[in-house]
Amino acid sequence: MIPATVVICTHNRAHLLGRAVTAAHAEAVACDGEVLVVDNASTDATARVVADLARTHPRLRLAHEPALGLSAARNRGLAEARGAVVAYLDDDAVPRPGWLAALLAPYADPAVACTGGRVLLRFSAPPPPWLDAELASALSAYDLGDTPRRLRWRPGDMFPFGANIAFRVEAARALGGFSTTVGPRGARLLVHDETDLCYRLDRTGAEIRYCPHAIVDHWILTERLTPAWMLARHRERGESAAIFELRNRGAHRALGRVRWYYGAHLMALPYTPGAPVDAARLVRECRRREALGYVVGLARGLVRLRALRRDMARSGAPA
Repeated sequence: MIPATVVICTHNRAHLLGRAVTAAHAEAVACDGEVLVVDNASTDATARVVADLARTHPRLRLAHEPALGLSAARNRGLAEARGAVVAYLDDDAVPRPGWLAALLAPYADPAVACTGGRVLLRFSAPPPPWLDAELASALSAYDLGDTPRRLRWRPGDMFPFGANIAFRVEAARALGGFSTTVGPRGARLLVHDETDLCYRLDRTGAEIRYCPHAIVDHWILTERLTPAWMLARHRERGESAAIFELRNRGAHRALGRVRWYYGAHLMALPYTPGAPVDAARLVRECRRREALGYVVGLARGLVRLRALRRDMARSGAPA
């Protein structure tokens, strides 16, 4: 089996690391791989916790990335990976037995450059009744069914999520890794960092595969189970989508998306959630906030469009 480095990027969440690292280490041992924790500018006890874990987890290493941002941390993991494949796992995600083997199996085909699997949500207490399937995707829920398949940039497909995704190291490095213009930075929950890299790989003709048996349980923090968090998340998702579109697909397509996708959501009546929360109205308000975020991101991104397109060109992806 192709050798792999499991990378767990973390920022000030030392209290969560033990469960993810222990499960990832067991998977690495089973596949003759390693685990690399990337400490992303943490100010808590992350380094000490990893040092303590390393005493009983011999395949565990620690790297430091001082530049705040998940993309920067993932790039550090990509740079320091010793395996031919780098598998990314969130610090609040716990892989099930067989996870890493399932992610690695498709790499026997040299055309495969990325794989990803299911992300199932787990809660320490019952989730709120307004949390439906659409809103669950904002918490990184990802499940495309039981059938393995190739994923493309096309309607009906969705690239894997960062809580459970792997890349062929050589292919990801050749495209410059993750763009630091997208992705979470501290308290800002921007997204599309892994989508951006998947899109660029797809444009080269490399294959991205969905692996239904590669499963992680994503444990959701209670502070994310509020309407306020959900609304903020959707707004930032919209801003991220605008930057992704401008960077990768240009101003014409980015502007067109306002008309054919976000236009109807912008016309929805505002809703301020109260008790009890109206689930249907909350979903509509989340869509509206995402649309507003897209317009804001578009306005900001157009000002620096040339810089965004230069950044994309430097990645080596086809135009």
